[in-house]
Amino acid sequence: MALGDGTVVAIHELSRASRLLDGRPALLFHFAFLTKDRVGSLSDQEYVERNREISDMVASIVEEGNVSGVMLASSGAVYDHLHGGKRDAAASLYGRLKAEDDSRFEKVCGARNVRLVAPRIFNLSGPCMNKFDAYALSAIIVDVLKGGPIRLRADKRVLRSYFYIGDLFELCMRCLTDESMQGAAVRFDTVGNEAIEVGELAARVRVVLNQPSMPIERPALKTGSEDRYIGDPSGLNALLARYEIAPLALDAQIAETANYLRDALGGC
Repeated sequence: MALGDGTVVAIHELSRASRLLDGRPALLFHFAFLTKDRVGSLSDQEYVERNREISDMVASIVEEGNVSGVMLASSGAVYDHLHGGKRDAAASLYGRLKAEDDSRFEKVCGARNVRLVAPRIFNLSGPCMNKFDAYALSAIIVDVLKGGPIRLRADKRVLRSYFYIGDLFELCMRCLTDESMQGAAVRFDTVGNEAIEVGELAARVRVVLNQPSMPIERPALKTGSEDRYIGDPSGLNALLARYEIAPLALDAQIAETANYLRDALGGC
């Protein structure tokens, strides 16, 4: 795989990881998971089986290798399972499997005295995002970069809060390399400094990208209906204070995300 700066990184099958490490110390970043958008293309049974096979392989790396810390990319969808949320059936199934992974890796890492950091990811900003049409922030930015109009599909209030990917990785690395963090798993929700409705987000994006008069098209809003996907900031704020990390403000997050998307779209 060629990275943006030209660095070439070798990609290997997950099942070969323990042999490739050959006893060398390692931090393990676990992102290997079929995401929620795949639920519709597989039967529920196939979706569950494939993700459990991935979980088995990754757990074996922790059990057999010289791993000192694990970052497990969890999800805000865990709460759809834990709290019986009704956002949609796919989120509930995805959340159940993510909750199972949370519990499994806490046990696996605890048994080997391996640090576990498991951020429950809600909404991220910044470079290297994919599926531009699937997320509100990237879809809005792409509309602006392509000359508009900004098209919003939601006919109800949609509330989000964005956390910058660079701040997330800095925080996780601080936790993984902090000798005093041995013991219990570290969990936190990703939450930005402000919550924002997507209509307000669209207006904010066009200002940051110097297109303040670009039209915003949206269906009439239904009253009494709201989609709120925002985590609890308490755990995150305690860790940010501990490591003296000042998270990127929303306008700067928009600008950084737009810079990446502009390059990904060929400089439009």
